[in-house]
Amino acid sequence: MLNKSAISLFLVLMLCITFSTAEAIGQRQDAQVSVPYIISQPCASCTYINISILTKDGILLENQPLSNNGSTWIYSFTPNSSLRYDVNGIGDKDGLNSSFAFWFDVTLSGEQNNTTIIISDIILILFFMVLLGLVYNASMKTDFKAWNEKILDNHKNIGETFAKGFVYTIFKNTFIWFYFIGWLIILVLKDVLYRFNSAEIYSYFTIAANIYSLGLFLVLAFMIGYLISYMKETINILTEDSWGING
Repeated sequence: MLNKSAISLFLVLMLCITFSTAEAIGQRQDAQVSVPYIISQPCASCTYINISILTKDGILLENQPLSNNGSTWIYSFTPNSSLRYDVNGIGDKDGLNSSFAFWFDVTLSGEQNNTTIIISDIILILFFMVLLGLVYNASMKTDFKAWNEKILDNHKNIGETFAKGFVYTIFKNTFIWFYFIGWLIILVLKDVLYRFNSAEIYSYFTIAANIYSLGLFLVLAFMIGYLISYMKETINILTEDSWGING
């Protein structure tokens, strides 16, 4: 019975210590990676305030003087990692040395996970996946040979034929749609990682997105080249059949 009472008393004391520590060391506004973060401490009677900044990796700054900005002392700090940063400070408030402490989180976006945005991104990804399936299904069911023959049979003038040929080119080369939708999916995934604060994976996705974006130029160049080739072939067929080309 005595042991149970002693354990209960110990747990109560630990809770009290935890709550008192939480009050003494408070959390301040979140910071963003590679963006200046203003560390401030109000003290009108202080003649100096020094701070030390620590993370789980060690001490980043030690006894760094703050600048007096009237009644507030400030220091501009630029974090370069998404971690928790602890700030310990000391100043001569009212002529007596007194200390203070607080901490702040650093994330890629400068804010904690935004559930609404993440859910929206996931819905977008699902939408794009469904769109990929619809495009693939439509491509498999489309008779492109009959489509091409219909364009030739219904030829009236080169402008209309060019417009129909452009639409035909886009839909015949289905990989263009796959590539473009895949690019959108990568961008959305990149935003999800950004919100989840996955710094290392985010950096890989950034590289992948940049490379993928450059590939869009090759895809567009191929599409333009195919369209030009298709129109030349169409004009030759129309000319050989003596249908004439009405500009």
